[in-house]
Amino acid sequence: MKTLVLHPKDSSTDFLSEIYKGTDWTVITSNKSKGDLKRIIKEYDRIIMLGHGSEEGLYDFTYKRFVINSDLVYLLREKQCVCIWCNANVFFEKYGLKGFYTGMIVSDIDEAYYFSLPCDWDSIVESNTLFSSSIKESINSDDMLHIAKMKYVSDVNPIINYNKNNLFYAD
Repeated sequence: MKTLVLHPKDSSTDFLSEIYKGTDWTVITSNKSKGDLKRIIKEYDRIIMLGHGSEEGLYDFTYKRFVINSDLVYLLREKQCVCIWCNANVFFEKYGLKGFYTGMIVSDIDEAYYFSLPCDWDSIVESNTLFSSSIKESINSDDMLHIAKMKYVSDVNPIINYNKNNLFYAD
C-alpha cells in the first residue's frame, strides 16, 4: 500500500515518528501549499496524519494553519486514513472517512491535569512510547483497532487507560 505521512514538525509530537521510522513511506513534515498537498495526496492509497489538531483538522503550529481541513475531505474519502490528533474523531465522523482515528489523546502533563488524570512524567513517557509502538505494530494489520488496543495496555497507568478508550476504527 502506497503510504503518505503528514506529520508537522513539533517537538511535543516527536514520539509519533516511531510509527513511520524505518518504513519506505513518504513523510512530509514541512509546509506545503494546499495545491501541492492535493496533488501529493492523490498519489497515495493510505494517508497517515499525525500531530496536534482539533475537530477542524490537523494543525501545524509552526505555520499557524490547518494542514488537513474540510478543503481536503473529498480526497481523503477515497483513501484509507489514519488520523492521530486530539479530537480527530469529530472531524473523521463528520466527514465519513474510513480507517483508524483518535479522540482526545493525553500526551503531556498539562493535558493529564486538565482531565484530572493522576500522573508523573514517567507515566506520560511510558504512554507515549507504548502508544507509538502499538500503532506501528498494528498499522498494517486487517484488524488495526483490536491489535492496537491489545498492545497498548497497562494495569497501573491511568493515561494509557484513558487514551485506549479514545481509539476508533470505521470501515
